[in-house]
Amino acid sequence: MAIEFLSHIGEELAVELSLIHMAAFPEKQGWKGKDIHELLEISFHHLVVDYDASNQVNGFLLYSLILDEAEILTFCVDPVKQHQGVGTTLLNVFFTKMREKQVKIVLLDVAENNLAAVNLYYRLGFSLNGRRSNYYENKIDALLMSLSL
Repeated sequence: MAIEFLSHIGEELAVELSLIHMAAFPEKQGWKGKDIHELLEISFHHLVVDYDASNQVNGFLLYSLILDEAEILTFCVDPVKQHQGVGTTLLNVFFTKMREKQVKIVLLDVAENNLAAVNLYYRLGFSLNGRRSNYYENKIDALLMSLSL
């Protein structure tokens, strides 16, 4: 397993990430490669990619970093590789890097019905800070969560 922090990517990797995102979020919530690529053109957006031994993407995390605050914009693991510790490892490496950058807080929102993600975030120390009603498609609420580093 290799984890890489990136600020820019090519279109080929953007498409690969998009395919994983669409598989992980099948309810029309998957992001297109073009969207991922364009987000990374903004200076405060960054990417963390986890690769397996054969250089295939296990999962990724797209985040914004402004001063001492990071926000996870999206995070997913290839459905074939879920429940194998990939997500936990990816997040812990991300947290370590954020601490090195003197980030004080990590923010995110997550669909309340995404129980695997919600439970993972709680296990890693996130706290619930609020809720956005009907934020996602199908009128699913978003849980607003934070982790102090």
